[in-house]
Amino acid sequence: MTLPSLPPSVPALLAGAIDYAGLFPPASLGMAEAVTNYAAYRASADRAALGRFIVPAGRLEECLDEVARAGESGWRFSVTLGADPVGELVRLVEAAAAARTRDHAVDSFEAKVTAPAEVERLARAVGARGRWYAEVAPGEPFVAMLDAIGHHHGRAKLRMGGVTPEAFPEAGVVARFLVALAVRQLPFKATAGLHHPIRGVYRLTYRPDAISGPMYGYLNLFVAIALAQAGAPLSDIEHALVETDPNRLVPGGTPGWPGRPFEADALARIRTQFDGFGSCSFREPIDELPAAVTR
Repeated sequence: MTLPSLPPSVPALLAGAIDYAGLFPPASLGMAEAVTNYAAYRASADRAALGRFIVPAGRLEECLDEVARAGESGWRFSVTLGADPVGELVRLVEAAAAARTRDHAVDSFEAKVTAPAEVERLARAVGARGRWYAEVAPGEPFVAMLDAIGHHHGRAKLRMGGVTPEAFPEAGVVARFLVALAVRQLPFKATAGLHHPIRGVYRLTYRPDAISGPMYGYLNLFVAIALAQAGAPLSDIEHALVETDPNRLVPGGTPGWPGRPFEADALARIRTQFDGFGSCSFREPIDELPAAVTR
């Protein structure tokens, strides 16, 4: 019993926010284990925070077979696309049709893009199949990319880390990216490096000999998004991203800044724009939450 025991604002903020990416690093689980985990999460007391099951396009059929063996139905999938999103989507037609017969929904797609023309190709390829996310590197020139995503009615994707220290973008870069998203009112999701509620130094993988490094907290990101939406100074947004004191980020158990809980309308605006984040762990972000919120 984790989420039901927390102040109401926190479960509401996390509703459907954690897409499960157990197949991806650093967890890199086998298909059977990842499917078993997701089925257990769907039945848990914290299931309200669970989003889609993320699967690479080339493994969707394998995944659906494993889900069928588990006797599961009614799952939602987000499919990650590679270098040939058009071709991959064509090859997914039969698998997606088969998924619908078991009440599954393959209705979200994610792909990296490096130029506005790639955004247009992705938009045309997905069409009316569902929502799509274009992953834009925050360290590269991104204004034209975000404009293209908005023009084609897509959503952005922000990578917040990885399995090496170099994979984590600088806080100032993330802050500017969040401001650009807020100005455009562009919906987005985040991925990678958000296993923990509060910013801190953690092991970057699950290996016994793993190196440690600073990782962003997803509560930090929630607060930074709200500040960007409110037109706060860039320095405040950057400070929120690197803040390590839970009492400043969740005063009284409700996200806020500095030391003041956000009003209900500010909390609602966060999830209006922010769809949530992918994580190769579902339990880790949830199980660490009570200690962060109730200090």
